[in-house]
Amino acid sequence: MTDFEMPTLMMVSHGNSGNGGDPAGDLVRKIAPDWNGPLSFGYMRSQPALADQLEMLKESGAADRLIVFPLFFSEGYLVFEELPDILHQAGLSDSVILPPAINLPGFSEMIAARVRASAIRRGWDLTETSVFLVPHGLKTLTQALPETVRLADRLSRLCVGAEVCIGNIEGSPSLTDWRDIGTHRQAIIVPMLAGGGTHAREDLPEMLDAKDGERVEVLPPIGQWSELPDLVLAEAERHVARFGGVAVPLGPTGQDLWAERVQRSA
Repeated sequence: MTDFEMPTLMMVSHGNSGNGGDPAGDLVRKIAPDWNGPLSFGYMRSQPALADQLEMLKESGAADRLIVFPLFFSEGYLVFEELPDILHQAGLSDSVILPPAINLPGFSEMIAARVRASAIRRGWDLTETSVFLVPHGLKTLTQALPETVRLADRLSRLCVGAEVCIGNIEGSPSLTDWRDIGTHRQAIIVPMLAGGGTHAREDLPEMLDAKDGERVEVLPPIGQWSELPDLVLAEAERHVARFGGVAVPLGPTGQDLWAERVQRSA
């Protein structure tokens, strides 16, 4: 990517579910050939734990210039409060935190391109197709998260004619009710998930329970898409400046994100 030695780029995800893969680690391995600097990853609810990985980076001297990418598809507590707090506790509040995946520039365009390609491959008319964004959600949700609604609105403008809907894995609106939410029995499902864990392998098919006469195309979890690493690299590069032969991370720090979250909640 450059002759400069880049800062450490770290992927952070919620967790992995045993045999559900290693989404943060997989993303690191895909990005590695194009990042001229150290790479790391950690999980907030499984192993390797984020806090432990940060300590290892500090011991090796690789945490002095740190950029963190949250592999998340929402703007919730984990991204805007817990992640900055973990960095603060590690003495790394000056680390740059990139936007979560859902807010990456080009994210909605990436999904639109996949949806259009899927429809073409299946010979489906988008005007006769329901496109479902499927976030993890929360059990306490009674309506779709605002960031998912914004994404659905952008996607509807990029996929002209398609009916764009939201169906959470947990909470309401629930993907289980996809027949009531959408008006078509022809659907493209977009799992807003980091990897192919239990939700992708078991919960999605069970919730859809496709019947005869229903045509359902389930795309891979977005965290596994081959297009995603390029979006992450572009955003990470955008937060790097060069001074005297050194590449320095610039941009939103953990403290900045914490303050933004407080302001949103006020």
